[in-house]
Amino acid sequence: MAVVALETTVVVTALPTIAGELDRLDLYPWVFSAYLLTSTVTVPLYGKLADVFGRRRVFLFGMVVFLAGSILCGLARSMTELVVFRAIQGLGAGAVMPSIFTVVADLYRIHERAKIQGVFSTLWGIASLVGPGLGAWLTITWSWRSVFFIGVPFGLAAVVFFICFFKERVEPRKVSLDVAGSLLLMGGLTALLLALTQGTEGPGWTSPLLLLLLAASLLMLGSFIVVERRAPDPVLPLDLFKLRVMSVSSAANFLSGAVLFGVTSYVPLFVQGARGEGAAGAGAALTPMLVTWSLSGFVGPRLLLRFGFRATAIGSTLLIALGAAGLVLVGLDAPPIVLYVSMALFGFGFGPSTSAFLILLQEAVPWSQRGVATSSTQLFRSLGGTIGVALLGSILHVSLTGRIAASGLDPSAVGSLLAPHGGSAASAAEMALRAALGGALQPVFGLIFLIAAATLLMVLVFARDVRLTRPA
Repeated sequence: MAVVALETTVVVTALPTIAGELDRLDLYPWVFSAYLLTSTVTVPLYGKLADVFGRRRVFLFGMVVFLAGSILCGLARSMTELVVFRAIQGLGAGAVMPSIFTVVADLYRIHERAKIQGVFSTLWGIASLVGPGLGAWLTITWSWRSVFFIGVPFGLAAVVFFICFFKERVEPRKVSLDVAGSLLLMGGLTALLLALTQGTEGPGWTSPLLLLLLAASLLMLGSFIVVERRAPDPVLPLDLFKLRVMSVSSAANFLSGAVLFGVTSYVPLFVQGARGEGAAGAGAALTPMLVTWSLSGFVGPRLLLRFGFRATAIGSTLLIALGAAGLVLVGLDAPPIVLYVSMALFGFGFGPSTSAFLILLQEAVPWSQRGVATSSTQLFRSLGGTIGVALLGSILHVSLTGRIAASGLDPSAVGSLLAPHGGSAASAAEMALRAALGGALQPVFGLIFLIAAATLLMVLVFARDVRLTRPA
């Protein structure tokens, strides 16, 4: 888990530099979205495979693919290649994280798991805390390519440890893999993501291609629902959604995923590109969130047992909404403390909310469905992040293009704002570009706040009768 956490946060602070060096800011959202898309659409299939063939095989396969993707990313020669290799990396990540949390749920009952989840959250927090600073240092000292190689030795060690020390007994049973459902889900989500990206190009949101993509997405996702109802072993059993727990958890994870990935994607871009603080500043901006996430993640499961699910969920989503509100107030001239406090509030909220929705769902289903249920939390969080990052990227592109055109600036010079070193004296043209980028990011932060507020409202309204219960 530390390998995936480290790789994710190391890369985040390097991406503005990568976009500037490879001169493809237009593909900036796709570096996130390609990873999120492949990790999202494969998660249900991996969850089903883990329930059928065991967690061990799925984990080992996923880690090997993840490491292969990391190496390829470090060797990428263009932004297009990087997007493709990030997609391969995501194929592996989609198996790793659900397998880990499913294993934890298998080994420990809820009171023990509250302590273990705290340990894992601390581990995640430490790895995430090291990541931004390490990514900035590697980018400045060596090259952005080194950030993709840093986790490879540790990932190989994890594979060896898992082979040697994790044993499980899996009862063999016949299964019919839901290949059709998996392909329809992947195709539908891909078409939707392409449609969101297409809205920023050419004729924009009224283009025939966009409408065609949306129609294809609706057709495939509709067909996916039909296939799942008839499949003997569906990749995502729709009967699970009859549980109020599943519906509430899925909706909350979807919305909070959009907030989380929106913040981690566009706050570094704002700090490095608009405020001119370089890669080190981008890493420092994420640090308060990662520190407080580590602290709150440790106590989050204990709060869940002490105060119950609804109180924990309301308190944590309220903190996320307050963090998003503070982000709206962050301008080019705002004191850094405003940004740091906002990011700290995000961390205090995400820690308890993540563990609350995960443990809640694991307690509501039997062992034979725990892999699917656990993977669904990542599915909907990543799905929200995938769609959220693409939609926010579309808003950024439209807003930035309009501001640059209105100011008569050179759009090709935007990449120069993303140099890894910050703090140097800027020309008048560069200052105008920074102002344009900062202004274009304001509606992005505004939408993040609206999504966070919707998450809080959803929990207030629909989580009244949700309880922690384990099936007999």
